[in-house]
Amino acid sequence: MYQKFGRPLAVGVFLAVASAAEAQQSPAPVEASESLADNVLEEVIVTGTRHPGRTVLDSAAPIDVLSGSDLAAQSTANLLDTLSNTVPSFIVGQNAISDASSFVRSPSLRGLPGDEMLVMLNGKRFNRSALVQVYQGGETELSFGSQAPDLGSIPSIAVHTLEILRDGASAQYGSDAIAGVLNYHFRENSDGFELSARAGEYLTGTYPRDGADEQVAFNVGLPLGGSGGFANVSAEWAQNEQTNRGVTRASALAFAAAYPELAAQLPHYPGPVQQWGTPPSSSVKTLLNAGLPLNGGDRLYLLVNYAHIQSNESFNYRLPVDVTDAQGNRFTRNAVFDPIYLDPCTASLSGCPAGGFIRDANTFNFQSYYPAGFTPRFYGTTEELFATLGYKGRASNGLTYDVSFSDGRNSLALGLRGTLNPSLGPTSPRSFDDGRFVQSESTFSLDLTYPWTVPGLAAPVSVATGLEWHRENFQQQLGDAASYATGPYAYQPLYDCTGSVCTPALDATGAQVIATKSTASNGYGGIGTPVDASMRNVAAYLDVEADLGSRATVGVAGRYENYSTFGSTTLGKLQLRYRLLDAVTFRATVSNGFHAPTAGQANVETVSTTFVSGGQQIEIGTYPVTSPAARHFGAGTIRPETSTNLSAGFVIQPRPDLTLTIDGYQIDVRDRISISQGYTVTLQDIQQQPALSYVGLGGVVQYFTNGFDTRTQGVDVLLTHKLRFESGADLSTTLAYNYNLTRVTRYDAAVLPDYRIVDIEHYAPNDRINLNLAYRHGRFEAMLHENYYGSTRDEFDYPGQVFSPKTTTDLDVSYEIRHGVTFAIGARNLFNVFPDKIANNPAVGTVVYNPPGGLYDGEVYPRAGGPFGFNGRFVYGRLTAKF
Repeated sequence: MYQKFGRPLAVGVFLAVASAAEAQQSPAPVEASESLADNVLEEVIVTGTRHPGRTVLDSAAPIDVLSGSDLAAQSTANLLDTLSNTVPSFIVGQNAISDASSFVRSPSLRGLPGDEMLVMLNGKRFNRSALVQVYQGGETELSFGSQAPDLGSIPSIAVHTLEILRDGASAQYGSDAIAGVLNYHFRENSDGFELSARAGEYLTGTYPRDGADEQVAFNVGLPLGGSGGFANVSAEWAQNEQTNRGVTRASALAFAAAYPELAAQLPHYPGPVQQWGTPPSSSVKTLLNAGLPLNGGDRLYLLVNYAHIQSNESFNYRLPVDVTDAQGNRFTRNAVFDPIYLDPCTASLSGCPAGGFIRDANTFNFQSYYPAGFTPRFYGTTEELFATLGYKGRASNGLTYDVSFSDGRNSLALGLRGTLNPSLGPTSPRSFDDGRFVQSESTFSLDLTYPWTVPGLAAPVSVATGLEWHRENFQQQLGDAASYATGPYAYQPLYDCTGSVCTPALDATGAQVIATKSTASNGYGGIGTPVDASMRNVAAYLDVEADLGSRATVGVAGRYENYSTFGSTTLGKLQLRYRLLDAVTFRATVSNGFHAPTAGQANVETVSTTFVSGGQQIEIGTYPVTSPAARHFGAGTIRPETSTNLSAGFVIQPRPDLTLTIDGYQIDVRDRISISQGYTVTLQDIQQQPALSYVGLGGVVQYFTNGFDTRTQGVDVLLTHKLRFESGADLSTTLAYNYNLTRVTRYDAAVLPDYRIVDIEHYAPNDRINLNLAYRHGRFEAMLHENYYGSTRDEFDYPGQVFSPKTTTDLDVSYEIRHGVTFAIGARNLFNVFPDKIANNPAVGTVVYNPPGGLYDGEVYPRAGGPFGFNGRFVYGRLTAKF
């Protein structure tokens, strides 16, 4: 019902409130200086251009400018979700149960991976996250294999504006700027204090109230040095509780019926044995932005961002015994509960060599640890520390200079609780420190601009040039020895003995029975191989931009980069802006770009546990291309990705308060860096390469490689309008539409299976519409967000199912109860919209058990939640004080 009437109803309610507040007053003519004084369209931009004084409407490439106050007013827990809710071409998965990818969620811009999107803080390159996205599932498909910055570490209250360049910019900024650039600018006020507190929870009517969300943030401006100096400090504390939108597995219900005396020992009893929802988290995020004026107008500046984020997630339930439910469905015990034979062969036994075990009744079973089975809990702690120190100024001839040094470090420490290492048998611990990933980056840059006066041109030509040195280092630090130990029961050739005479135990085919156990902490293998890998690059660029008369602007940029790992590359960009009519401007760009393989992509080594259809557990190991395990399956050298970007569009401004932009684009990316197909490990593989025993018999090995090309085509439409009433109230309208489709144009079938092609093309909605209405009158303010998401697919998890289009509504109403103090109430997903439930499709292995009405693992909704999540309605209150 809501899909048919929800949007008109919500917009109608919103306009009714506005109309009542206005008492049907007629709109009055508005002067541009009044109506657009606070409009970001006229804000001077620095992203995508080094020409001073350019605005959004002057740019030759499409740029969005989001104000910090609008970002901070969102009811989302971090900037990732805020951008996903605000920018149509930006998407990030909910990642309910996604190994370490739940702790560092990698976003996608224009359907491309997170590391094909450059992120800058105050114009300086932000370091990558320590996590390489090796978990495979629908929620990570768009960024599978990427290593992107962690946007969740930035406190939203610190942001002044965010500039989003929707265009290729590698020639201007270097590696990663294929899909676009995000450039955060932070507050510089030298006085004032702002405090904001928000609390809310999910009220769905269908599920118990959960997901309590608390956040407290402040910003303070302090004077520093002489006139114009500032030290601006921001901090944010947040805590979010677990949500749960799954049901108890049919296997757990069958176990409880068969063993009622053990039912209370089921994990999370009496709730579902595993929790499909948003993991709980707590975080502290801080940022210092400071500028110290010096003699002659020069300035010393400093930026420091520190964040500490803790989270944990439920893993899959491990059933301890075979059980059958009332409907006749049979559920097989998890392999970790297979018996371990404790009696080794000895010299006194004939035919039972050293290293063998006797198949007798003296066995061990982990059911003594977990009588009702277990659900491991995975813990992650992220730390981010980024700092930039720089000096900039202007010479008397107009030359500007900016010298800076940036240093960033991101780490992710991982641990497991309530699990075991099967190969250790009865000596296995139940909790593990699984180790730590660390990414460190240092950048030195020199940037110069000069206004070159050219005869015949009315305005000087803007010439920019610079040098950059960059180094990045990726480390894997060891976990507890028990988290990766090869215990005595990892490999057990079995023998049948009568008296002192033994013979090999044989299976039905006549082969000897060999029992194997994984040598990793169950759920996520501890880091057992230390890694310390670095790469360096140097770059030089030249960027020239000129106004050719009053109607035309042209720009040319070139960049040379040399990498210690793969050599050099040369890049270029050409951009044009031409005013066809007073109200119509044409703009276009053409460029090439690249993404260099990171030290992490070339060297990461992890093992994680996953479950395939029907509940079978397997270990998946991601290995460096230089490792014996990867070489065993044919791994080779990783090459850089390269791209060609084309964009063209129009800026139409018939009135100062009405602007329409239409931009089409095409992005061709060649040699996409991704992860190979999974190679199943056989007993023969383990015998040939003993390192494969870490994933074990039936485990899977994968590695990084270049395996396919893509073409992304789309169009962005943005309409902005501001209406001022005679009473002084105003109504701002923003309507944004994005059509985006990525096609796989070439691929190696050994790298890219068919289901991944479907997900690359259709996991993100091909159509997105955002309608934002902001009504302000005196102390009253109301904001309405309508978000339309086109159909989606997740072929990896739910083959053949198309998830239907959905529309969600967000409403925020605030009132200034006294000067500087504002109270707001609001709802995200006001009409409680959920994605389609997972369809029953036995033909492809998707079986919904009835009861309990979910998949074998308790899923009800798609695990990534679709483009807007599966938690339902979130209601909150917010109090803000500004002094």
